[in-house]
Amino acid sequence: MDTTGPLIAYYDALCPICRMEMGRYARHGAHIIQLHDCNGELPDDVDRDAALAALHVRLPDGRVETGWKAFIAIWERIPGWRWLALLTRPAPIRIPLDVLYRWLAPYRPRQKCRDGVCGV
Repeated sequence: MDTTGPLIAYYDALCPICRMEMGRYARHGAHIIQLHDCNGELPDDVDRDAALAALHVRLPDGRVETGWKAFIAIWERIPGWRWLALLTRPAPIRIPLDVLYRWLAPYRPRQKCRDGVCGV
């Protein structure tokens, strides 16, 4: 997998857990990862409902990875996290973790209001 160039992570910024985790990755710099709130405008090839259901990451070559593979793509680039990508990449580990992630993701906390504006 190409690990040169920044990733774009499409994540749910209304989820405090997601914001905290993505913020931790973003501290390593925009040359590694750029964050994009999937509650806002999205490119045509990223479906909002799918992006809200599981993390989506655009690789430097334009491909989009989702779920656990998206986390692996991030961890490969973050100093000190590469070991986690290597540990969870094999299919016998990655596939059950992806199933568990996608099962738990809908239960994550989400804010009802953002920037003082609440939907009706």
